[in-house]
Amino acid sequence: MSPTQTGKSKALTLSIPTPGKGPNNVPLFIGAVDAPARIKGMVNFNCNYDCKGNDIYINYIAVAEAKWSRRSGNRTYTYRGRQVFNEQNLRMALPHPSTGTVQAGQYAYSFDFPVDAKTTPSSFKGLYSWMTYRVRVTLVRSFPSLNVVREQTVWVLNSLIPRPERPLADTPVSMTQFSGVLMKTVPYICVIPSVLLYLGQQVPVTIKVQAASSPIFVQSAVIKLKQYSTLRVRSGTKTGKKELLNVPLDGGWPQAEAHKAWQRTVIVTLPGAPQLTPTVASTMITKVHKLKLIMQVRMGQHGQREELRIEMPVVITGPRPPGEPYPSFDMPWYLASVNTI
Repeated sequence: MSPTQTGKSKALTLSIPTPGKGPNNVPLFIGAVDAPARIKGMVNFNCNYDCKGNDIYINYIAVAEAKWSRRSGNRTYTYRGRQVFNEQNLRMALPHPSTGTVQAGQYAYSFDFPVDAKTTPSSFKGLYSWMTYRVRVTLVRSFPSLNVVREQTVWVLNSLIPRPERPLADTPVSMTQFSGVLMKTVPYICVIPSVLLYLGQQVPVTIKVQAASSPIFVQSAVIKLKQYSTLRVRSGTKTGKKELLNVPLDGGWPQAEAHKAWQRTVIVTLPGAPQLTPTVASTMITKVHKLKLIMQVRMGQHGQREELRIEMPVVITGPRPPGEPYPSFDMPWYLASVNTI
C-alpha cells in the first residue's frame, strides 16, 4: 500500500528489530531455559483517509514440518507432516466509522511472544524437514477487496546450557569419559568436557592409551560429527544420516614407546547454524548426534593393524544468549585435570 495520484496513502508495516541476524539476514533471537528468547516487534498502520478494512490480526507460530517423496513403480508417494509447538493470535482493534471502513489515522501495536527453550526446537532448515518461527500480520478486508498481509520469519536458537551457579574457583572440572580396551589388552579412555555441547563450541577431545608391552603406533585418525535423523508421519517413516564434521589427524601423535602410556588432546570447532542442526527430540522429528574418534593403530612395527572406533553420543544445543555467562571453562585447568585421570 502506497501513496496514490490523488494524495491518498495507507501503509501496513511489520518491524522486528534485533541486534543480530540469522541465515538469510532474518532477525535472530537467542534464548535459554533460564533466559527465554522473546520475539518482540511492532505493527504500524497509517492511512490519511477512511479506507477499506476491518481489524488487524497478528499470528505467531512455531511449527515443524516434514515432506518427502518416494517412487514405487510408476507411482510417486508424498509424505507430509506438521507439528505446532506454539501458536498465538492477537487482535489489533481499529476504529470503524462504518462497517468495513477504517478511520483515517496512525495506529501502532507492539507484541511480545516468549519462546519455551525447554520444549521448542531451535530453527533449522533441512532437505526434508524444517523448523520455522513466523509472525504474520493481516489487515482483514471484506470481499471483493483482498486482505493485506505482512509476514516475517525469524531465526531462533534455544540453549539447554544452564547458567553457572558458582564461580570458576568453586566449580569442579566437568568431563565425560568413554573407556574401552584396545586389541583386547590395552585400556584407553577418551574424554570430552560434556555430552551437552553448543553450536560453534571449541571442544577438546583427549585420548589416553595406557602402557603396553609393545609400542602403539597411530597410522591415521579422524574426528567426525554425524547426525542421524528420523522423520515420522502418519503414513510413513524416513531415516537418514549426514556427516557434519571431518577433521583428519594424520600427524602430531606422541612418539610410541613400549611400557609407556601416552595421550593427545585435539580441539575441534563445531559448525554453527544453519550448517549444524541442534538436537531435536519431538514426536515427528528426531535428530541425534555422535562425535566419533576413529583411529587406525598398530601394536609394534610389524603388528596387525586394527581400527579403534570411539562413538560418543552428544546433545547439540544453541549458545547462551549474548552477555549471559557459560558454565566456567578454562582450557589450561581442564587439560591439567585430564592429566590426572
